[in-house]
Amino acid sequence: MKNMIADIAKKIGIDVIGFTDVVNYSYLQELLVSRKNKGLNSEFEEQNIIKRLDARNILPGCKSIIAIALPYAEGYKKVIAPYKGLLSVVSYKKDYHKTVNRLLENLAAEMRKHFNFEYSACVDTTPLIDREICKNAGIGQYGKNNLLINENYGSFINLGYLLTDLEIPCADSQAVNICNDCAICIKSCPNNAIMEGGIIDATKCVSALTQTKKYIPVDYRINMKNQIYGCDMCQIVCPKNKKILDKETNEDYKSLELDLEELLKISNAEFEQKYGSMSGSWRGKNVWKRNALISIANLKLVSLFEDVQNELDNPSDMIKIYACWALMELDSKKAADILNKRYDYENDIIKCEILKLLEDYYDSRNM
Repeated sequence: MKNMIADIAKKIGIDVIGFTDVVNYSYLQELLVSRKNKGLNSEFEEQNIIKRLDARNILPGCKSIIAIALPYAEGYKKVIAPYKGLLSVVSYKKDYHKTVNRLLENLAAEMRKHFNFEYSACVDTTPLIDREICKNAGIGQYGKNNLLINENYGSFINLGYLLTDLEIPCADSQAVNICNDCAICIKSCPNNAIMEGGIIDATKCVSALTQTKKYIPVDYRINMKNQIYGCDMCQIVCPKNKKILDKETNEDYKSLELDLEELLKISNAEFEQKYGSMSGSWRGKNVWKRNALISIANLKLVSLFEDVQNELDNPSDMIKIYACWALMELDSKKAADILNKRYDYENDIIKCEILKLLEDYYDSRNM
């Protein structure tokens, strides 16, 4: 059965496929509880841990899982764009969720010509622990950055899987230390978010920060540099990805560079039309605009001072908070005058932010 399914997968364009009959993940409960109690989770994770521990919560009759991986980022070189914002390479071209889901549905349709079964196609949107499922299916092994690393394609792989009620006996996938003494990803992480044992502090991870709507501490903002969505740093430096990144291709990754001034002025409709097909667009225009303000501040794009100042009239408190900070980063003296004049007319949230910025400014002048 496995050989037949693998042959079907190959015919429809799936080169990496694996199988697991592990459907209960209660062995991870202690780890998940520990992460949650330590405040290391992102807000994108399912907070009800019980929902994450059994594939039968999604497909009650689940007996086996067919996992696939689609490689990406072939020939990618991170762009040095001193005046642009950057998207992670995972956002290149069409939304991978749709691409992987389409392949899973095609796989299921072809399989049903041979087997009678029920299934559920999953791509990064269920409470289940995708990487653990795909690791158990033999797709790859965990690196120290907690990403799955495939022997042929490294960690630049998009994952998906079919939960099925088929009985497919599978050998257990043994955990292997593929990183040995290498720790380059740990040393290269901008906010030191990679901890011992492959634990990621999502409150520091730049990729998670570009997606959060929670308040971002100033030190973390600075290390976000000009990232608008995602972060590829721990993957770019990984020796396991050298083969895929060095591959000669005709791909042009220039579309991952963004005009920061445009992001400040773009309408919702324009944003959807231009970026709606990318995987990173799901978080919406305002989060990208917030990240653009952070990028403008980090790149010291003084020429955009007035454009940033205009965002002080934005109805979103989130945008106003980062506009205040960005102005101070661009021209602190000029910004201090502007913020002093606006203070009495702002709500308590913005007043608190302005007060912190002004206190820091005057303290620095008195040193």
